[in-house]
Amino acid sequence: MVESAPVIAADIGGTHSRLSLISRADRTARPLTVRKYHKYKNAEFGSLVEILDEFLGDIDCKQLGGAAIASAGYFMGDDLMSANLPWRVSLKDIRGRLGLKNICAINDFVAVAYGTLYLNPADVVVMNRRAVRPEQGAVAVLGPGTGLGASVLLQASGAPVALNTEAGQSGFAPETDLEIEIYKFLRKSHGFVPVEKLLSGPGLLNIYTALGVIGGNAGTLASPEAISEAAIAGDDALATEALSLFCEMLGSAAGNFALSYGARGGLYLAGGILPKIRNFLLESKFMDRFTAKGDMRPFLEAIPVNLIEHGQLGVIGAAGWYMDSLSEF
Repeated sequence: MVESAPVIAADIGGTHSRLSLISRADRTARPLTVRKYHKYKNAEFGSLVEILDEFLGDIDCKQLGGAAIASAGYFMGDDLMSANLPWRVSLKDIRGRLGLKNICAINDFVAVAYGTLYLNPADVVVMNRRAVRPEQGAVAVLGPGTGLGASVLLQASGAPVALNTEAGQSGFAPETDLEIEIYKFLRKSHGFVPVEKLLSGPGLLNIYTALGVIGGNAGTLASPEAISEAAIAGDDALATEALSLFCEMLGSAAGNFALSYGARGGLYLAGGILPKIRNFLLESKFMDRFTAKGDMRPFLEAIPVNLIEHGQLGVIGAAGWYMDSLSEF
């Protein structure tokens, strides 16, 4: 049995880029083999091509089978449209650097959704203990990071298909009087308030700032990381309130997303923030808000909800999607 030529897979987020060389023994092999992996801070590089140069080093690109580029946003032709990246991404530039014919691009959460096919039980934390066994059907994936990513994996008799969505850009739907006040505060400065204005790293800072203004006690913390750390440590009451509300709003948004796609196959929570606040999230009212949908509560209570703790899932999903899409793999 001859191992396939490795694929370079990139998972490009708003803050970090993760690159990997991945291969598999044959067309049906699972799991895939991660031969090299590294995570980079985007702010330290001037372009994705610079990151590729750093990652590849003296690797001969002629030995690569192709490349899969997963990124937030969407591609129009060769150019990536994304509000959260510090630099332009062009497939033409990447082809020029790698000298490869087969370079494909997909949304980063499409890659994560496809990557759920490769998950093991040890890779997730079960959040919904009342759930039934997942059914064959839609699998929803949602996660806050620099923005709010979301995708849906459709499983049928043929090959699975992951859908690109822009759910993070849908309008925020407040559910309490306090959330209405936060919405009004954000609307004054932003006009339209998409859900990722609250459910993301910058969104957590927005919640913290809004709560300070509404309560007449402005906070002193200036970053999402500082807010999360203070909330977990119990050092700042406003930070604790902000992170608690963040988890509750995420539960509501996740419930809406699961209902929109009838996700009886399960809901997976991903992104860069949630594993860092794992215990806080588990102890929050996330699940209460997830299931608080009136007559649809029994439907949502039956859906398995899992927190993904697999840092390489985006690159694995991108490579798996690429290999399954091309016959030579």
